[in-house]
Amino acid sequence: MNDIYYMRFMCIQRDEEGLARANKFMKIERELFSAWCSYVFQPRTFGRKGFEEVLTKVDKALKETAGPWFLGGTHPTIVDLQYISHVERMAPSVLYWKGLQMRGGEAQTKYPALHVWLAAFEDRQTYMATKSDYYTHITDIPPQYGAGQEVAEADPYMASLDGRKGWTLPLPPLTSDR
Repeated sequence: MNDIYYMRFMCIQRDEEGLARANKFMKIERELFSAWCSYVFQPRTFGRKGFEEVLTKVDKALKETAGPWFLGGTHPTIVDLQYISHVERMAPSVLYWKGLQMRGGEAQTKYPALHVWLAAFEDRQTYMATKSDYYTHITDIPPQYGAGQEVAEADPYMASLDGRKGWTLPLPPLTSDR
């Protein structure tokens, strides 16, 4: 384990205030996961309002410290790592099944701290080496949780992400800017 991550995590464990903040943010992560499930796996737009409310709460939590990370500092902590594993999957799934964008456009204005946080992860080579793509996430989720419940507004995104519109091969080469 990287010493910086280990030392940062140990500091949180020994600091009661830091541990309380970490636990507070971890509870919000559980709320976000629950709201995501209620939204993606229910028919129509059931759960959308609740999901967006928790996204706003996450954005507000990220604004509590300087820098992009939940607990501040220059490196992600265990809190950030817990979130990224789910948020990375939420962004493609809500786009694919519900037509809701969590990245770019209006979402960037609505959740600016979340955008900065995701960009900070994407600036890390170690994260980018493990990050998956939208297609993989939308095909990995159904065997784990069941298929999402699609709405008509998602049709254009579904066709683009699952290849129904067709893909042009070969894919362009990877670049250093994501």
